Amino acid sequence: MGLEINALHLSYVVHVLGVAGAVMVLVWNIYFRGGLAWESSNKNLIFNVHPVLMLIGLVIMGGEAIISYKALPFKKAEKKLIHLVLHAIALILGSIGIYMAFKNHNESGLANLYSLHSWIGIGVIVLYGIQWIYGFVVFFYPGGSGDIRRESLPWHVLFGMFVYILAVANSALGFLEKLTFLESSGIDKYGSEAFLVNFTAIVAVLYGTFVLLTALSRAPAEDNHSYSAI
Repeated sequence: MGLEINALHLSYVVHVLGVAGAVMVLVWNIYFRGGLAWESSNKNLIFNVHPVLMLIGLVIMGGEAIISYKALPFKKAEKKLIHLVLHAIALILGSIGIYMAFKNHNESGLANLYSLHSWIGIGVIVLYGIQWIYGFVVFFYPGGSGDIRRESLPWHVLFGMFVYILAVANSALGFLEKLTFLESSGIDKYGSEAFLVNFTAIVAVLYGTFVLLTALSRAPAEDNHSYSAI
């Protein structure tokens, strides 16, 4: 079942929201939080890399990968490769983002994996990795038989949607958790930083919503024999 809406038109909204979300999370962590760092005596700068990479990686790049089959005017083989590469980039950025959170906690003497956000985050990155490996082996190289690909595709799509929804929901949960910590440390609950964080989370949710709508919409007529989006 699909929506009788042109996926290409919806994809424009996805791109705009993606750019907006990336700019907003960068402004928050560079302007309000002091910047980004791999190594620093200020451990908060190390943590700042985490929300930037998780949003730009798993949510934005992952979303662009999902809609690539429906929104790009290329041949199926080319779209498959783009889909695979964008998901790989998302997985790599997400993995580095999670590493930076652990690095910050370890160097700051903080406990790890004590929150629901962290539990879901670990689950998401593991499931994302499993999904990518399975897709690579079955649909790209060495590739499964026609029957295996045909039977796997609906489950591959469904599982991919499930993991992506978890990633978007957990990003919103992460913004909430971080903002709660900041507000308890003294930032103004109605200040510009608090509003920026909340609106960034809203943009992330809207972005994910339009990704799913695009994936469920009508592909271009010349692409009728393409794979469905993952």
